[in-house]
Amino acid sequence: MNIFISADMEGMAGIVGWHQAEHTERDYGMARLWMTQQVNAAIEGAINAGATSILVKDAHETATNILLDKLHPAAELISGWGPLGSMVEGVDESFDAVMLLGYHARAMTIGGTLAHTWSGNVLDLRLNGEPIGETAWAAAFAGHFNVPIALITGDDKLKEQVDHELPPGFHYVITKTGMAHKAARLRPLADVCEEIRDTAAASLADLEGLPVFKPHLPATVSIRFRHWEGLDICAAVPGVQRLDVATFQFQAADMIEAQKYFATLHRLAPRS
Repeated sequence: MNIFISADMEGMAGIVGWHQAEHTERDYGMARLWMTQQVNAAIEGAINAGATSILVKDAHETATNILLDKLHPAAELISGWGPLGSMVEGVDESFDAVMLLGYHARAMTIGGTLAHTWSGNVLDLRLNGEPIGETAWAAAFAGHFNVPIALITGDDKLKEQVDHELPPGFHYVITKTGMAHKAARLRPLADVCEEIRDTAAASLADLEGLPVFKPHLPATVSIRFRHWEGLDICAAVPGVQRLDVATFQFQAADMIEAQKYFATLHRLAPRS
């Protein structure tokens, strides 16, 4: 059994502020340790379920957060960002399932702890007219390769969203209860790790029952940016339509092409 794990940080247990989740801030060292511990819990659960190969993609900020010397020795690690800039870059048809750990609610979510979409410059992202966040976008990328989602972890607000955005059948661990953008009711870390370990194992018991997220193709994607100034360059990208001063739309033949468009527009759009 070949398992792919993508790990973000904002949805991890214990994380409530940017003073923890940004690599230049004072409490980052402890946060990356907690992140590594929760990834290890999922790895242990996967091993208990019979996984023979595990690949972890660090998918937060610089993508160099997970502590390699403390990562479970059964797993390999993708550190840094590849050319596509995808949070699940590295997944392919050889994997049996994907786990999305430490993910968070999308931008404009009331009560979502550190809720945002990518850099925070994206206020709204829609796939075939439906609002989605980073979790469903990653699931759609994995779905291109027919790889299902086994486990998602994050706060309660993200669970409400993915229950709507994704087909049923995945397992979920609530790491905390969101109260505000920089506040949450935190569960004990040991309890969360134990639940992640047990749920990861349970999620792999019936691979045939896990959902593969395959949006209708060609996919219509719209992006609304926070900062409207200087977006003329985005309108110059071939195949991109400007819907209003800050919203752009394109069609993609598949989710790999959609990721290429998204990464290009996101990098071109000014952040201030």
